[in-house]
Amino acid sequence: MVEKQQVISHLVHDFPQFGRACGNSFTGWDRDSETYFDIPALVRFLTDELYEKGDYERVHEVFAQIEKFLTDGTPEVRSLIGLNFVETLRSIASSKSYDGDAFGQFLGPATRRLWWELDAIWRASIKLDLEDRAVLEGEVLTWRIVHQNLS
Repeated sequence: MVEKQQVISHLVHDFPQFGRACGNSFTGWDRDSETYFDIPALVRFLTDELYEKGDYERVHEVFAQIEKFLTDGTPEVRSLIGLNFVETLRSIASSKSYDGDAFGQFLGPATRRLWWELDAIWRASIKLDLEDRAVLEGEVLTWRIVHQNLS
């Protein structure tokens, strides 16, 4: 099983330019063993430094790592990657000209399942007008669906 401490070491080992690009925002795990990993920095690295520069082989490699974390990770790792990475990627990519659907070709089976489940939640939120509900309600719904599918 991939432990949370291994997530960062795997990414920095396989993508040294990611570690350099993160600089001070990338500090690893804090002393209280709570996760402090800048997921938005990973997503920006993926979108800005790899995808937008046409390095699709490396984009595929990032998604292969994400897939490994989702399939071989501890429940904590699956939660961190499953919810935070996928949701952040969809959010950041939605502001780009290519949108999040551009990454569909790179997704492994576990990542693809989460991707489409989150997409269904977002589409349902529009139909159900969840914008009028508390942010916490939307987060709890997302958390429940993702965690149910990661277990």
